[in-house]
Amino acid sequence: MDELIIYEHATFWIDNAGILFCKLTSLDAQNKLDFKIANKYIDAIVKLSNGIPRPFVIDLRDTKGTFSIAGAQVLSNALSKVSLVISEAYIVNTLSMNLLIHSYKRLYNTTIPFEIFNNDASALAYCLESKNN
Repeated sequence: MDELIIYEHATFWIDNAGILFCKLTSLDAQNKLDFKIANKYIDAIVKLSNGIPRPFVIDLRDTKGTFSIAGAQVLSNALSKVSLVISEAYIVNTLSMNLLIHSYKRLYNTTIPFEIFNNDASALAYCLESKNN
């Protein structure tokens, strides 16, 4: 882990295999990912990626809450346009978070391939496979 970017409820880094990680931590169910925060997250992804397309692991196991429409639009538009994310692996441990991700992907019709997992090992294997393809 060469560089770490930390925000109030999110930590971003790249591991030794070149996989981009985001760990979200907010146990406040009223918390919303809004336009401003989404832009900060995009900036972190762009900075850490350093122009190299990478698989992206998003760990949502310690997260409650949702996203605003503006926040979701920023994420979906920016990630599709910057071409720095080749795949997304979501790690979840609740049905509600699983449903939220599926809804987000369906509503915003993102073109980035994704899978949802309940453990680190499966998510990492998916990312390594997408990186090698």
